Amino acid sequence: MDKETFLEEEKKLKSTVDRITEEENEIEATLSKTDMNYDMENLAKGLVLQMYVDKLDNIKKIKNTPYFARMDFQEKDKNKEVFYIGKISLLDSKTLEPIIVDWRAPISNLYYEGKIGNASYSTLGEKIEGEISLKRQYIIENQKLKKYVDINVTGNDELLQNALEEKADDRLKNIVATIQDEQNKIIRAPIDAPLIVQGVAGSRKNHNSTP
Repeated sequence: MDKETFLEEEKKLKSTVDRITEEENEIEATLSKTDMNYDMENLAKGLVLQMYVDKLDNIKKIKNTPYFARMDFQEKDKNKEVFYIGKISLLDSKTLEPIIVDWRAPISNLYYEGKIGNASYSTLGEKIEGEISLKRQYIIENQKLKKYVDINVTGNDELLQNALEEKADDRLKNIVATIQDEQNKIIRAPIDAPLIVQGVAGSRKNHNSTP
């Protein structure tokens, strides 16, 4: 690991956690001023409030490990963008810019299946072409960056081994960070189409879109 890069990534992680904390405090302040029982009688207000409650719940779940990967992608004729990929999407409520991109989002498919260089993904029936210049995986524990590894293919054997050596509960929490190319294709396969998954006995060949 490059020391300067590690310090930059530490700084980025801290700023992300700080922004998440701001979002958390803002939502809690909003909810504390709201008569939940009264407003739930109004369908529109109730739906908005439920969105706040759900967002707050998600924020608390990811705060200690906000993301597990980064991908730098430049769409044709546009500026390069840096995407931090985690278990859920989180938008900045002020700018509406993504703080974290959900691993299930179409663009995240590039991280799992794309390689450094020319790449494309599909969204809303449109093919988006561009170039991947960086793919990076992280080990983050309790808001602290432990390690980063730059990769080209989908997974990194070292980080995968670390995940496999964790206790069973933590393995399940970190599964989306270690999904391999072939596994990603199975997960994203249309749910209404026939799918054959081959594997030895005991290899857990269940098809589930949300690990």
